Amino acid sequence: MGLEIRKEVLRLLKEDEEFRYTVAGLIGLEELRSGLAKLLDAHAKLEEAVAKLASEQRRSSRILRHLARFEDSTSITLEEEAYSIVERRLRQRGMDVKLGALVKPYVELDIYGSDGSLTFIGGTKTRLAQRHVRDLEQKMEVIRVREPELLRGRVVKTVYAMWVHPEAYEECKARNIWLNMPDKELIELEQVLSRT
Repeated sequence: MGLEIRKEVLRLLKEDEEFRYTVAGLIGLEELRSGLAKLLDAHAKLEEAVAKLASEQRRSSRILRHLARFEDSTSITLEEEAYSIVERRLRQRGMDVKLGALVKPYVELDIYGSDGSLTFIGGTKTRLAQRHVRDLEQKMEVIRVREPELLRGRVVKTVYAMWVHPEAYEECKARNIWLNMPDKELIELEQVLSRT
């Protein structure tokens, strides 16, 4: 393309709007402009959707916090249930032992209480498996080494569980553990005490 033709085309592009649109149409600029307009519209709608989603998430989070507070205020924990039931079973046998958690920097156990002659120590589980019984034994060994004075008198290993796997039951039996469930003692206290 010659220099004169280029100058004429540039002049027409600057001065002649109709010519400019004609050239733009030929090179697809109108399609690009239309596509860009659609893209900008879609982007605006996306931002609206993100804003609605964020608002809904904040609302859901508030509802979950309220539900969690309600549950905390109205439900009993497994540990609280264990204390209540195990303490009642002890009282029925004439023993007044207050149970609570044993929390040390080196170990935590859900059940601990002593009257000086008997010390009850153990854990709670929703679903008791064999490995939980072994874990309890390891934790008790740590206490024996670090603070043996916590294990006064006869020590009664105690577990409270909602459900007990058969292998866990056998493990408790072999390790002489007082095994409690909400509705019964799977391994009775007298049985454990006779072997302690």
